[in-house]
Amino acid sequence: MKLSSVDFYLDWPVSINLKHLRGYIIANLEKKGDLIRWSIVDIQNSIDSFGTKKLKIKVVLAN
Repeated sequence: MKLSSVDFYLDWPVSINLKHLRGYIIANLEKKGDLIRWSIVDIQNSIDSFGTKKLKIKVVLAN
């Protein structure tokens, strides 16, 4: 088994509230591989008018 550490960037739309954020993140990360662990390391406000935020997530995947 090979482990890889990746920085992943994900948009957090306004329509996803905090209560559902974990499920939203996991659903998007599982598309990249077998998820071992993840953590949000940065949140930035977007400059667009839709109010989305940009999440920087540190991910460890097993391939």
